[in-house]
Amino acid sequence: MPDRELKLNSVSRYAKESPLFILEEHGHCEVPAGCGGVVLRWRDPLAGLPLRIQLYAAGEHRLLLDGAEPPSARPVVPYGEHVLACTVTEVDPAYIALMFAAVHRPAGDPYVGSTPEQAGETSVLSSVDDTWRWSPTEPADDGWTRPGFDDTGWAPMELRAEHRPPEGTGWDQAGYQVRRLGELGAVGLGVPVGPGPIWIRKTFRLSPDGVTDASVDGVTDGSVDGGVAR
Repeated sequence: MPDRELKLNSVSRYAKESPLFILEEHGHCEVPAGCGGVVLRWRDPLAGLPLRIQLYAAGEHRLLLDGAEPPSARPVVPYGEHVLACTVTEVDPAYIALMFAAVHRPAGDPYVGSTPEQAGETSVLSSVDDTWRWSPTEPADDGWTRPGFDDTGWAPMELRAEHRPPEGTGWDQAGYQVRRLGELGAVGLGVPVGPGPIWIRKTFRLSPDGVTDASVDGVTDGSVDGGVAR
């Protein structure tokens, strides 16, 4: 048998380790394999970071990442500058308008295992730091959803601790979302006027260089898969 065929059919084709890629094992009821199944995915660590996105918004909303809806709740976001843009149709000045977290925390992730194991963390969290800015006026075009937009006329969002309570005695889904986001380190943000709609934007930068700065949301140990969200 030719040597070329031996290589083609060798057991190494099915190896679960690679010097160039990360093998992710997704095991959760929401994956296509269903409960008890797993989905395997190779990921290029140089392509960016997979950020798990969670948010709470008052009323109907639309979230965009660099002008497009994220393809999943865990998109791979390339290194570089990015813009989160969100439109919230109905807000109450007394309550949270938006609470957001996009995190990459591979250590101890109950849903995704990695080979080799990954260290370092990156988080983009709603916070009162003047980078989460809003406007009550609809922008003239979609430039506000992308880097390079001048938002100096937009106001920083304000801290809000409470979410709008549910009507009646039904399950408080908003409260559940707010608690989960709080556990990740996000804080509630609001605006002084209502009822909306409002336009919200947040710029951030992902860096693979492992630089740690007190002013950033990300924490990393300098590993290849680590990153910093500025």
